[in-house]
Amino acid sequence: MIRKILAEPVPPLWKHILMLWPVVMLPAMLVGGLAQLGALAIGMQPLRFGTAPGGGWVSSFQSVLFAPFVETLLLSLLIEISTKAGLRRLPVAVLSGAVAGLLHAIVAPLWFFPTAWAFFVYACAYLAWRPLSIAKALSAAALLHALNNATTVALLLLIA
Repeated sequence: MIRKILAEPVPPLWKHILMLWPVVMLPAMLVGGLAQLGALAIGMQPLRFGTAPGGGWVSSFQSVLFAPFVETLLLSLLIEISTKAGLRRLPVAVLSGAVAGLLHAIVAPLWFFPTAWAFFVYACAYLAWRPLSIAKALSAAALLHALNNATTVALLLLIA
């Protein structure tokens, strides 16, 4: 079932986003937590969330609205170039996740793991809706990304 909702649009768009939300959040939280434990086990400095996602409402706003919009535009550019180059859907989604994970790891190395998974799912959402329209594809990825970030920000604000 998960493979189907990653590969095919499930109209209406809002329903598909809500179906993908736990597919993004739960594995990202799991892999992020395991990465933290691994870092601690080898003596690496763990990622400290104290003020993350940057502290304050401005940073929260950026995480929930600005980042999903800008990053989805960049994601769509990578996806469109990759598909025009002849890559199939799965390699495009994996590449998208890896590139986004690496870029986020510049800020904090442990962000690679949850970010790579999340962007893999955003790319799948984009690719599922792309045959219908680019607007729906962008909306699918950006709204899912915004929902994921909003959930993360809310959780961080609760524990801070």
